[in-house]
Amino acid sequence: RESLEFIACPIVSRFSLCVAAMSGQEPSAPSLDKLRKVIKEAFSYFDKVGNSTVQQDEVGTIMRYLGQFPSESDLKDTIIPELLDDDPSRDGLITFEAFEKVMLRDLMDRVYDPDDSETLLAAFRVLDPEGKGYIESNLMHEHLSTRGGKAADGFREREMGDFLEYAKDKESADSSKIYYEDYVAKLTADIEKHLEHLYQDARGSGSGGR
Repeated sequence: RESLEFIACPIVSRFSLCVAAMSGQEPSAPSLDKLRKVIKEAFSYFDKVGNSTVQQDEVGTIMRYLGQFPSESDLKDTIIPELLDDDPSRDGLITFEAFEKVMLRDLMDRVYDPDDSETLLAAFRVLDPEGKGYIESNLMHEHLSTRGGKAADGFREREMGDFLEYAKDKESADSSKIYYEDYVAKLTADIEKHLEHLYQDARGSGSGGR
């Protein structure tokens, strides 16, 4: 099982492979069965007691692992209430049955696809008006604490630490700067590799060597 750290990072890049196997054609029963298998495996990573439930605060991480990237406000105001309404008898826990139904819909409709790399770069450049090619990490910390002016969407401290560790230049001794073009390129490649591997496995080896 690979690490979920970079997938769980709420700043994400281009997303083009999540449902590529099923685009351009009507979903068949086998493809849906394989997609359900991927969702089940991701859910099971967090089902610590094996009773087909997870904690509410784990829903966002599972969704990001599967290629959907809702904001914290989306999770709090829309997704979690819908999941709880589907089965209110579980004392605030999220059931697999409820999660699978919502996740299948969101994957097929691409409801929470992340921004592409050019959109991300444009956002970073707003914070770099002088065109230096980097952003000071303390400035990133400030902006990520209240993303989009909404504190609810800001990074938690652990997420902040994961982001800064991932984003900093490993070849430089200076960890005070985020070279954002390198960061976006790295994240793009990592997420596409992860999702290609995840959904290629779901398609099975018989899909051909495309």
